[in-house]
Amino acid sequence: MISLEATGLFTSAQLKTLSRLKVRDVRDLLYYLPRKYIDRSQTLNLRNSQHGDFVTVVGRIVHNELRFAGRKRLTVKIDTNGFIVYATFFNAGAYLQKTLKVGSEIACWGKLEVFRGRLSFMHPEWELLTDEFFSSTAPRTTHTGRIVPIYRITEAMRNSFLTVKVLREKIDTTLKRYESRIIDYLPQEITKKASLLSTQDALHKVHFPETLEETEEARKRLAFDELVIFSVLTEEKKNAVRKIQKGFSLRVTEEIRREMDSVVRGLPFKLTHDQEIAVDTLLKNSTAPYPVNHLLMGDVGSGKTLVALLLALFYMRHQLQVAYLAPTEILARQHYQTFLNILPKGGFEGVELILGKEAAKEKRAKLDRLARGESYLAIGTHALIQNEVSFHNLSLLIIDEQHRFGVEQREKLRGKGTNPDLLSMTATPIPRTLTLAYYGDLEPIFLRKKPKSRIKIDTRIFPERDLDRIYKAVRKYILQGRQAYIIYPVIDGGEDEEGNATIASLMNEYATLEKKIFPDLRLGLLHGRLASDEKDRAMQKFKEGLIQVLVSTTVVEVGIDVPNANVIVVRNPERFGLSQLHQLRGRVGRGNHQSFCILVAPERLTTDGEARLQAMVKSDDGFELAEIDFKLRGAGEITGVRQSGVSEFRIADLRTHGALMEMAVDFLHSHPEIHARFAAMKNIKQALEKGLVLFAN
Repeated sequence: MISLEATGLFTSAQLKTLSRLKVRDVRDLLYYLPRKYIDRSQTLNLRNSQHGDFVTVVGRIVHNELRFAGRKRLTVKIDTNGFIVYATFFNAGAYLQKTLKVGSEIACWGKLEVFRGRLSFMHPEWELLTDEFFSSTAPRTTHTGRIVPIYRITEAMRNSFLTVKVLREKIDTTLKRYESRIIDYLPQEITKKASLLSTQDALHKVHFPETLEETEEARKRLAFDELVIFSVLTEEKKNAVRKIQKGFSLRVTEEIRREMDSVVRGLPFKLTHDQEIAVDTLLKNSTAPYPVNHLLMGDVGSGKTLVALLLALFYMRHQLQVAYLAPTEILARQHYQTFLNILPKGGFEGVELILGKEAAKEKRAKLDRLARGESYLAIGTHALIQNEVSFHNLSLLIIDEQHRFGVEQREKLRGKGTNPDLLSMTATPIPRTLTLAYYGDLEPIFLRKKPKSRIKIDTRIFPERDLDRIYKAVRKYILQGRQAYIIYPVIDGGEDEEGNATIASLMNEYATLEKKIFPDLRLGLLHGRLASDEKDRAMQKFKEGLIQVLVSTTVVEVGIDVPNANVIVVRNPERFGLSQLHQLRGRVGRGNHQSFCILVAPERLTTDGEARLQAMVKSDDGFELAEIDFKLRGAGEITGVRQSGVSEFRIADLRTHGALMEMAVDFLHSHPEIHARFAAMKNIKQALEKGLVLFAN
């Protein structure tokens, strides 16, 4: 690779500054991409240009004059086809006067003003034009008269005289000198078929485009390269796992199959087709000799827990241990009871519930049974991760609502076994693009269909002025024996200068609900500042019907199954993402009664806010809503990537380049020789950082 020092374009101070920014060679410099562009292509038109327009003029300097009137001021008189325009530079010195000498051809860009009766620019961008400009059939400027790139400039760069203008000139020179030596790793027939620019064209147009549309085409190609390398990294990660041997083996025997079929027949409902496929896929993949990692994605109410418990039973029948990690104690208790209910009669005694606060003697007995291998399933919360918990032969780790747990927590629990299999679950459906990008090392399994017995939730939008009518409806259902949620976006809300609430908040309104709106009903309070046992106590009371109206923040987003709750009122729903709203809506609709999701929105909504709420009304498909949410809000909310430590792409934006992710994966599958070439690189992560620009000698 050609070092920047070898180009002779930079001073030693500039080289040192760029090196600290990891810009050390020509490839690094070409991948120092513009952060934005300024359109300087509009030229002076005497008929249409007017005061305040930003325009470019090209002409000959016919006079310059340096004066001192409180501060130095250089005035340059420019003749542009017989019409005179003036350019004024403040704090200018003799050097600039000598540079902008009479007879020079110049291009200036700036705000057109009328000063003292004459057209003028005040401190415009400028560049001197060479004979090459006038002799070329397609004359090109660098700083004016075109779409101009703007680069990120640090203080250290400024101190070493690397301004935006200087850096632009250096990159321009570098492209002219070296772009003919750039090699494209993609065959021409592939770029043509995929409507991608060549690497050479992409790098040229990303820095010096003729139109803004060209920048999008250029970034599309560079994004594809980045996603190709990312896909190689992901596939290599999978390959590395496949080289690891599990310390146990599994077989789907006829005896086990008959027993599992018996368990399924004993359920009060039939499995959906998606559940049947998911169970079969999980059982088949679990027989692999290497650790298998699955991501089970299912819409709210699609039956993920049952699939997970059937998989757990498969491992237990091999006398292997399973850990089931739940985000809350109340959910852990629910799963524990569900599993005891579906176990075959006379089945296992070895099912343990591990919680944070338990009697010391009872907890010690549980831990001893797990350590000796007498118990086969441990269902619990973060308590499972504690050092005192050990397993005899942990072989399967199930994580419920995987985004609620950090990577370190997951790996610590996984470390309690010898290369155990992993089943991560989420009720927040993730678009295929994001699944490939952020969970590419996990095998995705989808539960799209809900049980036919589920009654569709009636979702409606109401303005805040209808709150009294809404609360009357809530009271009606409570008096019929039902229960309700009222959800707030924040615990404490802000106020404007006049003391008016700018957003509905739980603490501001709970007292009113309790004393004025529902004084005769039993209300409960739930929010994130409560201790874990207080939260669980509130949820348990709600489940048992001791609380009729649960006033809460989004901590109930991942909650327990309360079939009797059939109304959820969400205040300021525009503050939530679609996926989160869909999760909240899933708190109701679990019983035999018609359920309602009431979205109470302010009078004025943003375009995106209105689009999200209308989507909620029109669709109850979590996967469809996830796609809409992704396009409106980006990846962060859906995948929790900011919390999980996955780095952002430098060039690719999955909202606009989503199809490229799938194209990159398909491309590598159909071109194993290219995959092998990149996989063999000594530092593939560095290739991801730098891009795929290769140079001929």
